Amino acid sequence: MPKTMISSFYCNSYDQASVDETVFKTIEPLGVLDLIKPGSKILIKPNLLSDRLPEEAITTHPSVVKAVIKIVKSKGAVVAIGDSPGNVLKGMENVWNKTGMASVAAEENIKLLSFETSGIREIAINHPTVKSITLAQAIFDFDFIINVPKLKTHTLMGLTCGVKNFYGCVPGIRKIEYHKMAPSPYDFGLLLAEIYGALKDKILFTVIDGIQGLEGNGPSTKGIKRNYNMICAGTDAVALDTFITHCMEKKHKNNFFIKILKNYGNTDYDNFNFTGYGPAKFNFENVKLPITRILNMIPVKLARLAGKYIGRFLWIKPVIEQDKCVKCGQCVKSCPAKTIIRKDNGIIYINKENCISCFCCHELCGYKAIDIEESLLARLFVRLNKKKK
Repeated sequence: MPKTMISSFYCNSYDQASVDETVFKTIEPLGVLDLIKPGSKILIKPNLLSDRLPEEAITTHPSVVKAVIKIVKSKGAVVAIGDSPGNVLKGMENVWNKTGMASVAAEENIKLLSFETSGIREIAINHPTVKSITLAQAIFDFDFIINVPKLKTHTLMGLTCGVKNFYGCVPGIRKIEYHKMAPSPYDFGLLLAEIYGALKDKILFTVIDGIQGLEGNGPSTKGIKRNYNMICAGTDAVALDTFITHCMEKKHKNNFFIKILKNYGNTDYDNFNFTGYGPAKFNFENVKLPITRILNMIPVKLARLAGKYIGRFLWIKPVIEQDKCVKCGQCVKSCPAKTIIRKDNGIIYINKENCISCFCCHELCGYKAIDIEESLLARLFVRLNKKKK
């Protein structure tokens, strides 16, 4: 099997000139830019989780998106930015403006494409509980997709990076329904892999914004901002996710999501061809992983058995911090299980009995009002894991 190229370079600033230079020298060794012809239609897919400012390190930084756009436009291509954020019910214009994408689009004279208004395409997939997936039709109108994700930890999946960024290709509130249909991290991981597989042939390359990202209980406001000082690129998003997981965990082969992805790309770290800098150059020392990670390490069959018989004692769930809650109701709207309830007096609470621990509410709350709590047995698992380290 030919080796998969991973191109990664050091960058510790979002200064546009510095980012332009680093992004180009990261992409250029991949040998794919000549595939872009004059008139080629290129979709840039950033991670626009919600209406957050670039300096919060929650969404792909506009300087990285702009650098990619300038490279693609120099080849004579027609470019657009497209996404479907998790909190799209608040309005897409707000997301474009807060994340800096509106400014980039104006400066580069390109279109912003909301996947909610572009039509849909239903695609059959191979999944135990989800028989087909709805994707935005507009994606298929482009010759290529360039994936520009943000490097962040994630409470449900452990990491959100190259592969998971394509969940934003599912338009609107359908994302909530799929969380309900595939509630466990393993089943949701299978769903993400199938989405990636459906789009794989259209993906020209992936560029990871890892200059700043999140650690801890990401991918939103409860995550901790961290300078990773990295721009990373490759044509195989699975390989890139394997590389980043290796940087964070070292024992990446035990990661449940990497095991799922081995059928969709290269997860053999020893079969990567590195150009630029290796992992030691970047800031991954003692990265704080999500508190939920320990439960994701339980074998799938045992986890399902636990969910059926000892779920009352082994759980990690979101909890609303009432002193921080502004009662906006975003969590109520985003809950797949409809287990977040607003009382007559306006107070919002989570019915833990029906909670499926998808952490959609935790992900989309913009006020840091949703924390994570563990059962006594879960805390015991966490402590045992720390002792092993």
